[in-house]
Amino acid sequence: MKQLLKNYLKDPLSTIAVNTTIFIAGCLFFGTIAFIGLVSGIIRNIKNPPTDIRQQHIQQHFDEQVKYDEMIYLLDSINTKLK
Repeated sequence: MKQLLKNYLKDPLSTIAVNTTIFIAGCLFFGTIAFIGLVSGIIRNIKNPPTDIRQQHIQQHFDEQVKYDEMIYLLDSINTKLK
């Protein structure tokens, strides 16, 4: 192993060539992963566009109020039947 490392470090051109190849391969690999991530995010947003979170929150309060009103109505109807 030591001999292989010494031979590798003796020739600067091969060292540069190997290091450059590893660097370019790494850049291509991680660049491809980043590109796939971006494309999948864009496709996901096209198929299911994000909703306005404020509007969604207001709608949630409205839905809760409707359910609350139904509960009050049902409780009142139970109370009138029990009397």
